[in-house]
Amino acid sequence: MRKRICLFLLAVAAAGPAMADPYEDVAAATKKSDFATAFKILKPLAEKGEARAQSELGLVYMVGKGVPLDRKEGIKWIKLSAENGFAPAQANLGTMYLEGQFTPQDYKEAMKWSLLAADKGVAEAQSNIASMYYDGAGVAQDYKEAAKWMRLAAKQGDPESQVNLGTMYLLGQGLERDPLRAYMWASIGLESLSMPPEQKKEMLDLSAQALPAADIAKATELAKKCKESKLKDCD
Repeated sequence: MRKRICLFLLAVAAAGPAMADPYEDVAAATKKSDFATAFKILKPLAEKGEARAQSELGLVYMVGKGVPLDRKEGIKWIKLSAENGFAPAQANLGTMYLEGQFTPQDYKEAMKWSLLAADKGVAEAQSNIASMYYDGAGVAQDYKEAAKWMRLAAKQGDPESQVNLGTMYLLGQGLERDPLRAYMWASIGLESLSMPPEQKKEMLDLSAQALPAADIAKATELAKKCKESKLKDCD
């Protein structure tokens, strides 16, 4: 199963209600690549214990924008944010432990933080849990459990999870084999994935090979219905 690379985004991936003014200012500064101003806003908020500010300050240090690159300091703030219950920080921390990226690889910690974020609805964390069960990474391999978490992430719009769920339907891993839904999920996910068109076509063709030609139209209609329902009517 393809694993997720840890990507750090500044001031744009926060969960919860509309942004408060300081974070609007951070977002505006970041949009103008004025990371020094973003840092000046975030640092005092983080020091006061605001979990979101701690997370975003950690990301600033991790990418070295507006401050010297300092991943040790970045991880410190991300951990503080995660411990204070901020779901995006928990998801990032889980991914770092899963991949051994900027931290020693630790599947137990990866599962711990990913579960906390996944229970708050973070698709990336749900996908990481699915990957761990699929690969048997730190847990007993369990395709059924992997499919459960992969479906949750897919129905939230995570394109990698949608393609991976399609693969599991195609192979009958953890759920009943269903080439129609394999094609449906693959086509939905591939629309959003960033890759060359010829590669997308090649991947979709793999799903199409399991279907009679007449069923391609049925699978395409299922995909349309699923998207029109905002991923609610996809079963």
